[in-house]
Amino acid sequence: MKKILRLLSFIPFLNRIYKRQYYATGMGILVVNTFFKNILRINTGADILFNFTSRVNTPKNIKITGSEETYSVYKSFVASGGCYYQAINGIEIGEGTIWAYGCQFISSNHSYRNLKVNLPGPPIRIGNSVWIASNCVVLPGVNINDYCVVGAGSVVSKSFSSHTIIAGVPAKAIASRCKKCLEKIVYGDEYCNDCQN
Repeated sequence: MKKILRLLSFIPFLNRIYKRQYYATGMGILVVNTFFKNILRINTGADILFNFTSRVNTPKNIKITGSEETYSVYKSFVASGGCYYQAINGIEIGEGTIWAYGCQFISSNHSYRNLKVNLPGPPIRIGNSVWIASNCVVLPGVNINDYCVVGAGSVVSKSFSSHTIIAGVPAKAIASRCKKCLEKIVYGDEYCNDCQN
């Protein structure tokens, strides 16, 4: 499949599939997602292919930082089903970031006085090489910096610095990652015992 897409990459639509490696999730899921987006017009409005079981609000406000070849981010959009992307205030995702099934990214709250009005605010910012496990909720204005890990089922309501492992409802820091080898270490430490030497 990869060779065929490379040969046909002069066609813009197939070029995006090839460069973003959408095909790596399997041809079945690629065909179904493409059918739902282009024929049934579900999750349209952005140059991103979403899983057909996910829902997206204001997709034009989703920004992926890094190069076009940040394929792990694009593969998460395609493979991680049951997700909700509410990008009214924006969602920015760094290269190398992955997330699992059932995650929710909610960038705006409603006004208490008028539920039809969304409150303006800063976007959700997710750094490079962040791992978000299944069924997590990321709330408005949150910054999850580079190399963080978010445990399954967490509700992230505040920002966290890089190399932090977080979990819980609400999410709190439970450990750190070594800044050199990325192993799990005691929260607050910067390097593991092997990397300090």
